[in-house]
Amino acid sequence: MFSGTLGRSQFFVRSCLVGIAEMVSLFICIMIQSGAASGPPGSGRYRLAATALLISLFFNFWRVGLAIRRNRDAGGGEVVIGIYIVGMCMVLGLQTMALITHNAAAPTSGMDYLSLLYLALGVIWLYLLLKPSVAIGIEASSRHSARHEREAASANSQLSLAMEQAIAGKTRIPAPPAPILPQSFLGAAQPTPAPRRRTEFGRRGLK
Repeated sequence: MFSGTLGRSQFFVRSCLVGIAEMVSLFICIMIQSGAASGPPGSGRYRLAATALLISLFFNFWRVGLAIRRNRDAGGGEVVIGIYIVGMCMVLGLQTMALITHNAAAPTSGMDYLSLLYLALGVIWLYLLLKPSVAIGIEASSRHSARHEREAASANSQLSLAMEQAIAGKTRIPAPPAPILPQSFLGAAQPTPAPRRRTEFGRRGLK
């Protein structure tokens, strides 16, 4: 679950499915225990809060796995995932307290910090969703290196084939080009004259 990578489209679809499944499960839980949900705040809601906490823990576990895989695909650091996990733990705690102390007369009381945490987690989720994948650049570089390897292998095979044909006598080995001599004043190539030897006469003849 925590291994591998996850693209942006898959991250978006799976995150939406996890969120919808969590909302439906919490709604069913509240409807089953409607007496505790509509009752006064206090110990009568402990069972409802515990059940909602277990449901949210299960789906947040899947949500963290998706975020880790998406962050790995985008080449992000561990700080973002750490903040995301800490924020989710704080949301679970505040959500459990809100279920226990919720009052129908003031439905928004005690929800300020929870709303801020929801907003922060939404920003991190958008960051993970919109950050481009680093696998695209790696794939392009691998394709470039593979093409160079194929070209080098093709050139080596052609060279080895030419050498085999030359050894077998099927083709002639090309002779190296003749050196270019410097041109004289009149345009004809003049070879460099050999140095003249100095002759001397001695007692024992020509030296």
